[in-house]
Amino acid sequence: MPKTFNMTDNEENVDVVEEKQIVPIEPSKEEAKENTNEIQKDEITEIPKKKFDWKVLIFPIVAILTLSGIGVFYYFGIYKAQPIAPSDIISFNPNYISSVSPEKAFRNSLNLLSKPEEPKTEVSPLNGLLFTKTEMDNLKKKRPVAVMTNNHADARPLSGLNSADIVIEANAESGITRHLAIYWSQAPKKVGPIRSLRQYYLEWLSEYDPILIHDGCASTDNVKTNACGNVYTYGTKDITTLGAWRVHTDGRVAPHNEYTSIPNALEYGEKMNWDEFPSSIQAWSFKRDAEIENRGKKTVVKTIFHQRLNNGGLYDAMWTYDQTTNSYFRKIGGQADMDLETNTQISAKNVVIQEVDMKISGDNKGRVIIDTIGEGDAVILQDGKIINGKWKKASRTDRTKYYDNAGNPIQFNRGRIWIAMLPNPDGKFDIIEQ
Repeated sequence: MPKTFNMTDNEENVDVVEEKQIVPIEPSKEEAKENTNEIQKDEITEIPKKKFDWKVLIFPIVAILTLSGIGVFYYFGIYKAQPIAPSDIISFNPNYISSVSPEKAFRNSLNLLSKPEEPKTEVSPLNGLLFTKTEMDNLKKKRPVAVMTNNHADARPLSGLNSADIVIEANAESGITRHLAIYWSQAPKKVGPIRSLRQYYLEWLSEYDPILIHDGCASTDNVKTNACGNVYTYGTKDITTLGAWRVHTDGRVAPHNEYTSIPNALEYGEKMNWDEFPSSIQAWSFKRDAEIENRGKKTVVKTIFHQRLNNGGLYDAMWTYDQTTNSYFRKIGGQADMDLETNTQISAKNVVIQEVDMKISGDNKGRVIIDTIGEGDAVILQDGKIINGKWKKASRTDRTKYYDNAGNPIQFNRGRIWIAMLPNPDGKFDIIEQ
């Protein structure tokens, strides 16, 4: 809406005003300075203030410190470090340095951190071998295995005898010997050849209450020779030829080619609950081998099992002592008696020559009767020495005991024990060299 004026006394003044020229008024210096300050103040206050962010400096600082550290390490740790002069290197005698591959060295270093080896503190009641407690706990879950083993000349070399704990050798018929091998600490996969059982072997093996392996047995009306009947009468843990097989190589023919397996017998025994070491076994006494300076130097002995039926000496055995190993090595029929499975000569730490009474049964098979219960003379070979003594067996299930002439129990060396049952009066023991 247009502005109106009062046209009274002020009209003249208005006209005058319109005619006058408007001249701008210059501010004083003080006013100009004040105005300028106000303008600048206003302008500054219009710009917002920004806060400084320290985070943007973290990465550069870390990078600088890292590079500085690398530089210091390189300078002082590598550049300034001086290698050992060749003249300052210590030389070792190569005889004292073991040449070990890095892989083996690494494995050895790991062994240092592993559990210490368990000591062998447990004694085998069979032949004195030492085992760890863990090993013995496992062995106590196994029953000994007795194997009737053929020793016919056509069956040689035999298998497994160098893995047996105890071997008993005696006449069968016609001056031909057989072995009763007792296995416990080792379980070879092939032993034999297997042959048939006789009554006196049954009485000897009763000491061990074992799992029994044999192929056939003597069946008669005489209780002193009726092995087949007494196997059941005695409650023997008999598996006959279960799991056995025949070999047809190297000219082997029946009955000299049948073999069996100790692990197979133990597996069957577990199924039959025959998997516990018999508590009835009476342990012998054992000792450490004599020191080499206390051993005999050389001993050679010969055992003849039948002088009248000598079969050209094919069953005469000879034992030769070796001082270094403190063992006796066996020949049979003039030849080294070998274990086919290990390709080693049969040996023993102790050899017992036990004199037994033998007589003819009178049957049509020429079977013999050997007295196993009672007492008699014995010779013990150990440490290269010959010990004269006695044997005693109180009953069928009692273990045969051995004594020196003073009546002290024989302390056997730890290891295989070979017992040769020499018949009286047909057997003979000769000392060839001592």
